[in-house]
Amino acid sequence: MSDESTPWQSAHDQPYDPFPALDALAAGDRGALEALWGNLVRGGDVGTASYAAVPRLVDAGQLALVAAIELGREEAGAPSLPADLRTPYLRAVEYALERVPGDSERLQAWYSLHAARRGHRELARALQLMDRQAILDHHG
Repeated sequence: MSDESTPWQSAHDQPYDPFPALDALAAGDRGALEALWGNLVRGGDVGTASYAAVPRLVDAGQLALVAAIELGREEAGAPSLPADLRTPYLRAVEYALERVPGDSERLQAWYSLHAARRGHRELARALQLMDRQAILDHHG
């Protein structure tokens, strides 16, 4: 999936085109999601390919990955959001926040994204680390 002609960088600071993996994800390939996580977020780091992927990730309902990218975007040393990706990225994130998901997995990710976008970074990280099933078992 790496292509030296791609204008974007992975979280590993390597050329990376996320669109083949995004196409595979849309076709139902769950392995594609692992590939996207592995290339778009690394220990909190993100790359410009991460920003390019966000609109399609929102469409696919992958809010946990979008929240991780949003958190990474604000980390020291993160690449700036390129001008050509700024509008699609911000629109996609706002679109995701306008639609409250009905299932618990996406709802937890939605809350994490909401917290990250509103500057509550520690809360966003805590939500990402919480075990959803333990919460449901305890609170029903």
